[in-house]
Amino acid sequence: MQAVSTHACAIVTVAMMASGSGAWAQETRLKVPKVIVLAQSAPVEPPYMRDPWKSYARNPYFGRYRVEEGNFVEVPCIAFAQGGRCLQGYRLTLPDISNEIGGNSCDMALDVVGANTGKLYIEADILALDPYKVTANGSPPRWCFVHSYLGYDQEDFQDMNEVTRRGTNWHNLQINGQERSIEFSDGPHNCVAVLKPGPVWLGGYTYMMHASICRTDTAAVQAGDIAYVLASLQTRTYDPVGNLRKAGDPIYGPAGNSR
Repeated sequence: MQAVSTHACAIVTVAMMASGSGAWAQETRLKVPKVIVLAQSAPVEPPYMRDPWKSYARNPYFGRYRVEEGNFVEVPCIAFAQGGRCLQGYRLTLPDISNEIGGNSCDMALDVVGANTGKLYIEADILALDPYKVTANGSPPRWCFVHSYLGYDQEDFQDMNEVTRRGTNWHNLQINGQERSIEFSDGPHNCVAVLKPGPVWLGGYTYMMHASICRTDTAAVQAGDIAYVLASLQTRTYDPVGNLRKAGDPIYGPAGNSR
């Protein structure tokens, strides 16, 4: 108690000295600017790195299977008529489990397209491979395909892209085989995140597509909005460098086309 009262007395004495010094104290008093220190938030950790038991199922590739827009390179493109941007992402491959000599010929591209159509703002990514590509290392082996992950759920959707990473109010997860969708909010805007596989190829698919679709107003995303986006995403899986197919005959079509 003595220490507390002595400290209080010292504070009062200093205050009296300051008030008694008059104009001189006002002129010499230091003006300390208001400083606000904000703690930096921890970096977002991808779901496949949070649980080592699920890591392979979510990311069975050599490479980082995650949309990180800030690390991708913008490339020329025509997205959704004239508006939008395209980003060239990581190149991925699968472990060479067959121990073939001469290198790994399983080559996959992770790319992103984004656009604002006036009524919708969209971001979609596609991991795709050309199953008929032939290089100096040969054609893609039988284990080369885009894997599915049947455990894909809200945790994965929340880390899907920069739109979903700021999303809130997640609800109404829908599952239809490998196809998935879930509703969420981006500020005042209503959104839907979608996962849709491409044509089946060997033990998986030729591509896997994810898309976040948000209204620019406060209306709900309609089934017609989703259909428009999926029909507008032309997924090309033709690589002109070393290919058995002709350049004029690529396999492509709207996302989810079974051809």
